[in-house]
Amino acid sequence: MFPEPIQKFIEIFSKLPSIGQRQATRLAFYLTRRPELNQNLNSSLTALAQDLKICQQCFLPFKRNGVDLCPICHNKEREQKIICLVEKEIDAFSIEKTREFKGTYHILGNLIDPSDPKSYESLKIDWLEKRIKNFPDKTAEEIIIALNPTTDGDLTAMYLERRLKNLSKKMTRLGRGLPTGGELEFADEETIKGSFEGRH
Repeated sequence: MFPEPIQKFIEIFSKLPSIGQRQATRLAFYLTRRPELNQNLNSSLTALAQDLKICQQCFLPFKRNGVDLCPICHNKEREQKIICLVEKEIDAFSIEKTREFKGTYHILGNLIDPSDPKSYESLKIDWLEKRIKNFPDKTAEEIIIALNPTTDGDLTAMYLERRLKNLSKKMTRLGRGLPTGGELEFADEETIKGSFEGRH
């Protein structure tokens, strides 16, 4: 029905989070009317593919700079043995905005889905365990579980507490400054700061 380039755009963009087929169709036709925006979008997508790298330690994306670690993990002034576990990359960046946290991160990538046994394996916990076992005393000073206060977030947090309890001197969770069901991604800096200060 649509010209092939538009159909291809719809097929690809409708797979993105929060963008269904209808929204992708609207975007396609909007961009055909804005060639200058179309060119900017094209160069931005190319940059995402070519100029970004994933940190081999925490899985945060960063601009390629000839090293395998992101600026946070590479920074010797950060507390390498204090590790904050978050679901998504944007959660780590939201925490960074507060300028309060001086440790490092570990991006889980998703939360546990009780109906999907494979969701346990996709948390990249093996990588975290190897990282901690490379410390001289094979123990983290503190692991902070900074997950959204949702049913899946709480289930994942309980699983992580059980699995990692022997690898850290201290295990904490964010205080309930975040409302139940809320998400770190959408919380303001003061709320996140309060959640860190009230961790337990």
